[in-house]
Parts: sequence; structure tokens; C-alpha cells
Amino acid sequence: MPQNQNELISVIVAIYNVEPYLPACLDSIRNQTYQNLEIILVDDGSTDGCPGICDAYGEMDDRIRVIHQANRGLSGARNTGIEHARGDIITFVDADDRLHLRFCEILYRHMEETGADVAVGNYDFIHRIDEEKPEQIWETDVFTKTGYEAQFLFYNSATCIRNGVAWLKLYRKRCFDEIRFPEGKIHEDTFVMPLIYDVAEKVVYTDAVIYYYLVRPDSITGRYHLKRLDQLEAQEQILGLYQKRGYQQLYAKAYESYLHNIRNHYFDVKRYFPQEKKVLRELNEKFRKRYKGERDVLLSRAARLEFDLFCLNKKLYQIVWKLWLKIKK
Repeated sequence: MPQNQNELISVIVAIYNVEPYLPACLDSIRNQTYQNLEIILVDDGSTDGCPGICDAYGEMDDRIRVIHQANRGLSGARNTGIEHARGDIITFVDADDRLHLRFCEILYRHMEETGADVAVGNYDFIHRIDEEKPEQIWETDVFTKTGYEAQFLFYNSATCIRNGVAWLKLYRKRCFDEIRFPEGKIHEDTFVMPLIYDVAEKVVYTDAVIYYYLVRPDSITGRYHLKRLDQLEAQEQILGLYQKRGYQQLYAKAYESYLHNIRNHYFDVKRYFPQEKKVLRELNEKFRKRYKGERDVLLSRAARLEFDLFCLNKKLYQIVWKLWLKIKK
């Protein structure tokens, strides 16, 4: 049992129609070795058995507070949790995932030892909610970054997911004083995490695997749909932030990532929604406008050659890209 449990940690669980997965998720939270918890269950208008499960757990554990609200989406549910949180530290858990029993203990210890505003763990995938994982924790790499430095990890393939998701972390609640998740959008984490790191003075990272993400093919991120284009709006916000702050190196990283994602969305729309000619035209125009304005200043020669080909002939680009992926293998 961890020695120092002085600070209250508010665990915010946004819940919508996840009845088969919810009990295992809640048990993994209730059984944390760090016990000084406030567990906020936000039932976001569920139409299955989740409301009853929430109320039953609220009856069995006085640390649990249950809030039932009309459906507002994941962002709205998280925002409700933030507004009701009493702890100086908060964390978000997706209701179909599970925590290692030492999740809060390990992240809180690193946060306390380093004075960090955000503590980031590591994760693994599970394909069944009852899939067994080792109890033992292997921790070989712990390091800190300033909030500014942490943002470069968005553009590192090895750390981009860990860095960019809202779950998997403990936060000083003050980080959210002026920040909320955008309601009506998906890719909500992409909107929010750069803003969090912008106000955080220090971020601590551990490679300990302490969060288990359930892979569900029926989830909103498991299939392509046009709402996925919200990602581009989020990245445009990031570019605006970096421009305002004068972060030239970060801006260059975000600019190239933004162009790659416009390209990716173009081909996804063409594949899954070929009838959406207007969307394809808008994506093509968005790419050309942004690329033409800043290509010579911000991109390497290799990146310019790649994007020039995309502008010139998209069919040829796809052929060359597939060949390049085969060569890389």
C-alpha cells in the first residue's frame, strides 16, 4: 500500500452504452492501491443497463458519485466530470477500458517526486475485458519534459499516442481551469492536449504499462466516417497556437503532420465515400492553399517532392507510395 495518500484524486468515467464492459472497468478503479479517490460516474444518457450498474456501484462504495445526464457525447460527459471534481488531481478513464491496480499509485508517486503537472503512463491493448495481464510492473524509463518539450512528442511515432490521448494520465486540476473538451467534435483529445501542455510547466513519463485499452471494432474510432475530419480542425487550432506563441520548430512539425493528415483523409474519403465530390474538392483546395503558402520555408526537399507529386497526380502518388511501403518492409 502506498504511504502518501494525502491528495484526493478524482477519477472521471464517461459512460454511454457500455454495459458488458462497465463492471470490470469500475472494479479496476475501486481496487486501486491508491485509495483516496473520488470516482465520478457520468452516465451520458445510456439506453442500456449502464444507469442501473452506476447506481448499484454508487450504493456499494461511498467514494462513487453518480451523475445522470442527457446525452452530450464524450466531451460533454468529461466536462461534467471536471466541473464536479473535488480533487486537486484528476484522471479520465474510458468506461470500456481497465486500469492496472497501481495506476494511480505509480503516476501520483512520479508526480509528487518531480513536481509535474501531468504524469503519463504506458498502455497495452486488450481484446476482451477479462483478458488477463501480469500483475508485476516493469518500469525501466522515467523522464521529465517541460510542457513545451512534451509537445514535440506528438510528432514522434513511438510516443504520439501516449502523449496525445486524454486517458493514461494524471493531471493537476488547475490545468483545466480554462480548458474544456469541445462538445460536438470527435478527436477531442487532439483539440485539448496541446492546450494542456501549453499551461503545464512539467510533464513526467513512465514506461510502466498501467492502462489497458479495449480494442472494439464497433467503436467510433474503429471505422472511417466524415466526422473524422474534425481532426483537421483540431490541427488548425494547434497551428494557430504555435504561431501565436512563436514556436517555430513546433509549428514546422505540426505543419508537415497537418499536410500528411489532409492527404490521408483525402484517400479515406475517396475510398469510403467516393460520392462526396464536394468534400474531396475541399480537401484538395485546403491542401493546395496551405502547401503553396509555406512549403519552401518549412519542409525538407524530400517532403516537398512527396507533396508536389500528390498535387500533380494523385493516382501516380498512390502507386509510388505503395511501392515505397513495400521497399520499407
